[in-house]
Amino acid sequence: MKRLLAGFLIGALLTFVFSAFAVAAPSRGVVVLLDTSGSMAPDRIVVARQAIATYVSSLPADVQVGLVAFSSQPSLVLAPTADRTAFAGALSQLQAKGDTSLFDAVPVGLSALQGITERRMVIVSDGEDTVSKSTVDAAVSAVAAAGVPTDVIGFQFSDETLRRIAAAAGGRLLTASDAAALAAAFAALAVPSPAPPPPAAEPVATPEPLPVAAPAPTPGQNWQAGALIAGTFLVLFFAAFMLLTPRRSAAGHKLEQHLDHYGAQEPVVQEESQAAQTAVVWTRRVMSDNTTARLTDRLDLSGIKASPAEWTLLRLCTSAVLAALLTLVTTWWIGVPLGVLCGWLLTALHLRIRTSKRRAAFADQLPDVLQLVASSLRSGFSLAQSIDAVVRDDTQPTAGEFSRALAATRIGAELEDALDRVALRMHSADLAWVVMAIRIQRQVGGNLAEVLMNTVATMRDRSQTRRHVRALSAEGRLSAYVLVGLPIFLAGFLFWFRADYMRPLYTTLIGMVMLAFAAVFVVLGSLWMRKLVRVEV
Repeated sequence: MKRLLAGFLIGALLTFVFSAFAVAAPSRGVVVLLDTSGSMAPDRIVVARQAIATYVSSLPADVQVGLVAFSSQPSLVLAPTADRTAFAGALSQLQAKGDTSLFDAVPVGLSALQGITERRMVIVSDGEDTVSKSTVDAAVSAVAAAGVPTDVIGFQFSDETLRRIAAAAGGRLLTASDAAALAAAFAALAVPSPAPPPPAAEPVATPEPLPVAAPAPTPGQNWQAGALIAGTFLVLFFAAFMLLTPRRSAAGHKLEQHLDHYGAQEPVVQEESQAAQTAVVWTRRVMSDNTTARLTDRLDLSGIKASPAEWTLLRLCTSAVLAALLTLVTTWWIGVPLGVLCGWLLTALHLRIRTSKRRAAFADQLPDVLQLVASSLRSGFSLAQSIDAVVRDDTQPTAGEFSRALAATRIGAELEDALDRVALRMHSADLAWVVMAIRIQRQVGGNLAEVLMNTVATMRDRSQTRRHVRALSAEGRLSAYVLVGLPIFLAGFLFWFRADYMRPLYTTLIGMVMLAFAAVFVVLGSLWMRKLVRVEV
């Protein structure tokens, strides 16, 4: 078990480091802020759309481009994306109407660039701000604080306000008097070589091109990276497991062969790896006595052969691996907490499922075990000897639980009390009734074997009825599974393949509120359907 934990720990750590380097690749993004006020109608907006489309098509494919429109109020039309088709569709829908809110649009553009390593902003406006709640000083301070170079193109307009915004973080101010000059101004921003200045444009230096960088992994576009990380973890895990497995020397193997001629030998105990021992020891020191005692009972009840420290370390490794994989799919501030939470909850769910299966197996085996006890009683054995026969039969988990009851009787406990504790531990109402029958028989006398056989017949009839009811309710349970799983599966599918479509759900206030309400109603619906399809027998 410790070799397994050590291999898992090393694989998890190396995978997390590898994924951290993979996610650390810089990304590039540009947000275009377009003035869509009424003064841009009817011809200026068409010219601006054409110039922006040409500019965006000339950018490298890995550069993510976003779009912000500002008239009476600013709005994020499209979050930064590498999908040029989506950008073209969003740009073609813009219409000119309303006033100008340039100062309020600047923070919207800066917010859209969050999470992108190399950022730039381009503003196209044809007039001064008229309705913004913010001020020019606030806009200039926001650009300077974010450190985002902002290029401003004044379409048949130029004033000190535009110059201050452009100069706040090393951007430029260009002016254009007509369609050709506007196209030339965008061309000057898109190419690294000097471009001829547009008519009436201020002579400024050509901006340096954005340095080449690998495209940033985005949801739905890096499943290959996720598969590579998962494969890397598996390879590292098995390699570490094989390297940490102790191997016997040739002399020890030869000595064991000689000893085989003199009878059966005790199994050779192999030494555990030092790395696994150290990790388990440190985990055990951190855990409190109460936590260790509770976890020991839960592990024993589920049948997992691991110490509390080993199980805790395994949960931590699982959380680290999931955090690394989810960081690749999303971002670190989503992937790390979500991965840790999912890893911790999934291991707890695994423990609960193992416990439920063990209790269900105990309930299924109980009628046969009681029939064996009744047969032993008819053969002349005492009740303790009959239970010992069940233990020697070694049918798990009943043999292990009845062995626990016999062990309690050897230190002075009453057999009925020990069996009651087993019934409570395994949530077995049938065994509790059997213990009640044993107590009554001991007080008033009678044939205990006959009582047990009648009890076995009743339990088998109830088990048959329970299975029949479960078969009849199978359709309802399947419908409940589909209704609960469908929105979750559909949300995951859209998040993977249409990340831009799902982005407002976790980037805007109303989206987060809708997401919270959806989660609450899914949980309430699942509880309601669970209540409907559960029939007690």
